[in-house]
Amino acid sequence: MTKTRDVDIRFFNKTTFIDGLFYISFLATVIVSICLEREQLVYVLPIVIFSIIFKYINLTKKKANPLFIIALLAILVSDLLASSCFENCFVWIAIFASVYLICCALSLKKYLHKGKLKSLLSFSVIVSSILIFYVLYSILDLVISFLPGIDVFFLIICSVSLIIYNITVAIIYIRDTYHNGTVLLASSIFTFFQITLIVINEFLLYDKTFTVLAVSCHIIAMYLFMDFIAKTKVIKLEDIKEKFI
Repeated sequence: MTKTRDVDIRFFNKTTFIDGLFYISFLATVIVSICLEREQLVYVLPIVIFSIIFKYINLTKKKANPLFIIALLAILVSDLLASSCFENCFVWIAIFASVYLICCALSLKKYLHKGKLKSLLSFSVIVSSILIFYVLYSILDLVISFLPGIDVFFLIICSVSLIIYNITVAIIYIRDTYHNGTVLLASSIFTFFQITLIVINEFLLYDKTFTVLAVSCHIIAMYLFMDFIAKTKVIKLEDIKEKFI
């Protein structure tokens, strides 16, 4: 009994420390983005990402998905480059951001189930998809004139990766198999806003407000995605048939 209590206390202390580290570093990152120059984010943003990694490992233990950890490390590199030398390192920023999005999409593969696609062809889904494609196309159309050919190529790759990620999330959410699918959907929405805000901020109209919003959306998106894959257990296909059919 005493040993069990000691283990529980140690686990509670570890969880409390990681949560505290995340919230303090999140707040510090927002304050830095408001009060200081973008370059100063390299000192606080990595702490946020590592706290999310520690939180994920603490929740999942040996069941942690290496793909998600790789995704966070990739976006860490992308964020550091974006904060320090966005224009000169844009190609690498786009590459690592694409790796992040694809790894996140692959991390969700086990939550996908084969089934009929009728629900994916509803009016609301079609309208939402058209809206997303239109927003991406409009931004790309405006930005292309500011970029050389090689940068445009990698921007398109990043956009395609974002679309793949959003489609994966949409399929999981629309199938309504998991009770906390809204958490995953929110993460996808925040990711979409973060990437579009960064593109607008860097190439079209720079404003510190956009930086603050992009950083906040970015951190919230990563945390919500981590929360979903760490806490949501995969439902077997036979259980879906028993419960929903």
